[in-house]
Amino acid sequence: MPTGRRTVPSVAIQRAGCVVATLRGMTARMPHWAGPPGAKISGRSTWLPNILRVVAMPAMAWLWWALAFLPSAKVGPPTVERWPPTLPVLITDLGVAVFGPLGAAFVVIALVRRPGLAFVSVILGFVVSAWVTLNRFPAAFGFPVNPAERNLILVAVAVASMTGLAIGAVAIRSLWGFGFLGLLAVLPVVSLIGEVLFSPLTDNRWLIRPALAVLLVMIAWRRWSGVLVWPVFFVLFWLLNLAMSAVDYGAQSLRQRGGSPASVGSTGGPMLDFVRSAWRVFLQNSWHDLWPAAVMAVVVVAGLWVWRRVRRVGIAT
Repeated sequence: MPTGRRTVPSVAIQRAGCVVATLRGMTARMPHWAGPPGAKISGRSTWLPNILRVVAMPAMAWLWWALAFLPSAKVGPPTVERWPPTLPVLITDLGVAVFGPLGAAFVVIALVRRPGLAFVSVILGFVVSAWVTLNRFPAAFGFPVNPAERNLILVAVAVASMTGLAIGAVAIRSLWGFGFLGLLAVLPVVSLIGEVLFSPLTDNRWLIRPALAVLLVMIAWRRWSGVLVWPVFFVLFWLLNLAMSAVDYGAQSLRQRGGSPASVGSTGGPMLDFVRSAWRVFLQNSWHDLWPAAVMAVVVVAGLWVWRRVRRVGIAT
């Protein structure tokens, strides 16, 4: 029979519920109409983010162009001026026109973290540089350029840029995805850093290895099981290097054949022959770049694991 007396557990539960309700009320945001007279209501400014977006768009547009094409300035013909920003117009620059904008667009969306703003920034960079290229063509280059060849390169730049934005929109959702897909951004970033800070003749492997180590740590950031998929990252790294060199080889063969539409379709054969003959060399070179990065990443991941264990033990005690 009920005695009318409350048990101790029920009283404790009610008190805990009162404490939780009080804390929720204290930490809840106060509406502007509920504030006391004369009190200042803290709120985010509405015009400052708009100004930041206006400033960020041209800055990210210039960064996209610089990452994609500035490192290749000294590789191209010496008569080509790179300022104001121009785009490549030769079929031999097909590799730059594909992989440069691809990785640069990935960097832009990774920094901005907003696909819409990144899209506008890349479009702005492409439109301005394409307009300058078309208006300065052909006097600025000092040599005859096939208009069909020029248009093909411009289309390749546009398609690669949109592809980089799409890949970046998927990658920014998680560190794990960013670690894998961020591989596309390694070469543009390392090339620009080497171009700005060091001599063009400097070997950039010591810059590539820390960048790869950062991506490996992102893949295995939360648990040790991420280390098990590092071989997949190595395969992607090897295939990317092989694909970039194959595209460059195909572009050189197109230049030798005159770059006619008939020869474009027959370029796949030489590219496949190049892949069959050179895959072992690129496998070895990729391994030389990756194993130091893997060692650095193992040290970082092991240090994080030990630090977490020590912290859990300290909290438990």
